[in-house]
Amino acid sequence: MDKRIENTKAKINSPEFQGFNKVKKKRIRRQLKNLEITKKKFQKLKERSNNIIKHFGKNKSEDKDSKNEDEDINEIQDEDGDEYEYEDENQNQNENQNENLKEEKEKEKEREVINNFEDNNNNNNNNNNNNNNNNNNNNNGDIISKYYSQRYRLFSKYDEGIILDQESWFSVTPELIAQHIAERCSCNTLIDLFCGAGGNTIQFSFTCNAVISIDLDPMKLYMAKHNSWVYGHSNENTNIEFINSDAMTLSNLKADVIFLSPPWGGPSYIDSSIFHLDSMTPNGFEIFKNAIKVTPNVVYFLPKNTSKVDIAKLTQISKENGGSEYCEIEENYINDRLKTITIYFGSLINNKNYESNQ
Repeated sequence: MDKRIENTKAKINSPEFQGFNKVKKKRIRRQLKNLEITKKKFQKLKERSNNIIKHFGKNKSEDKDSKNEDEDINEIQDEDGDEYEYEDENQNQNENQNENLKEEKEKEKEREVINNFEDNNNNNNNNNNNNNNNNNNNNNGDIISKYYSQRYRLFSKYDEGIILDQESWFSVTPELIAQHIAERCSCNTLIDLFCGAGGNTIQFSFTCNAVISIDLDPMKLYMAKHNSWVYGHSNENTNIEFINSDAMTLSNLKADVIFLSPPWGGPSYIDSSIFHLDSMTPNGFEIFKNAIKVTPNVVYFLPKNTSKVDIAKLTQISKENGGSEYCEIEENYINDRLKTITIYFGSLINNKNYESNQ
């Protein structure tokens, strides 16, 4: 962003600038002002992100380790310099005041998140002995180091400011797979349950008119929103609505497509020969039952070793609730290795994009 600001200043100071008409001059000056405001805004966001990363999932003995994670977060770059409109100085002041109020509210929410996690960590530490804590710390480091080498598969813009917690490293859908699913799910309104750090949500936002992203964990929602900003979204310009709620309560929501990617219970699922849906929390069958009541067009993202009997049960549940009598199972490969499967129901079967009835 510093380079864009310097280039814009150089353009204003160039002899060529004097030959521009008034409208073009005004637009370039406004663009410079917007870039400077956006830079300040994202610097504040970066500071708050660093603060949360230092606290999230860390007890006091791990504060030193969190500093190393902070160094991996680079400056976030804004993709659109013409996003904001400021016509005069009075309007600028009003906008800045409103922005400050929003930032204060966001800081209060973030402090609540941090305090909640600190309380939870303290409670957990009281219930576990020191040996278990040391083992957990070693396992956490092993997990992150294992998946860190795949960071660009998860987010191609990882170096531009992507934030992930420990669980997200092994939960985020690889970007290429997320892009493919999003293309198949193109529709008017899509619900992304268990949105996590936002890997699927970001790609859905490029193929759907509106995306509703739900997660029970407020920290996951914060990361998803932050990561969407890396891909060009902002508070003023986005088609994503983030909702902090229990994914099992969908009675008041309407959508054309629902995407399900619930927690699989950690990387240990791959050690089992067969993965069963009722081993998930919440129960994988109950998740599907709630979703199919909202729309017959459901997409279920599951481990590659998911039980075929369980998949047959999902098809039966779909049929009993007025949905499709069969499903389509798509295998997802990366570097010729089977990674996951995606199961499509309703009008999404056979690669037909859903067209909502007007």
